[in-house]
Amino acid sequence: MFCLLKNITRVFLALAILFLCSCVGGQQTTQSSATLESVKNAVPLTQRFNNVVFAEVQATDEIRQTYPEALGQFEAAMISHLRGKNVFTKVDQDTSKVLKGKTLRVEPSIQDMRIAGTSARVWGGPFAGSSYMNVTVKLVDVLTSQALRTKTITSANNAEAASWSFGASDRSLPTDMGQIVGEYVYTVVPSSK
Repeated sequence: MFCLLKNITRVFLALAILFLCSCVGGQQTTQSSATLESVKNAVPLTQRFNNVVFAEVQATDEIRQTYPEALGQFEAAMISHLRGKNVFTKVDQDTSKVLKGKTLRVEPSIQDMRIAGTSARVWGGPFAGSSYMNVTVKLVDVLTSQALRTKTITSANNAEAASWSFGASDRSLPTDMGQIVGEYVYTVVPSSK
């Protein structure tokens, strides 16, 4: 009898593990996919540009002190994503250097952000809350200093799904958001190249 009970317990345990694994695959870890779709459907500017430069990311002192690594990841991801498209003559940080051709300056500003810590996510799971970033992107014609477009882009993760990945989607949020902003610039800024 004990052997039969032991085998039944093993079967139920195996079924429970399979059920939990199947639930994890169905969870949406971030809202980035919906945000990315709205970015890809944005209306392009009428002017064409040869170069795109990125101004320093603006953020509150509190965000700068709390998330210095995340700001660096966000900035690097914006630039590398747009460079990877290989459609502009130059894509770089703004150094105020005069470049040949028309230049667009991207002025990103992080309005609000929160990234749940790894230990909070591991121990608190979904109770650690959602991680999110709210970024305002301003596109400025360098020659005329005219603001051509301003857009706020937001992204947040699903706290329950983030707990299943032990905070992986929390840690990747700045890079993901940088790629989304890079994709937005690629979508709305026509190239003269």
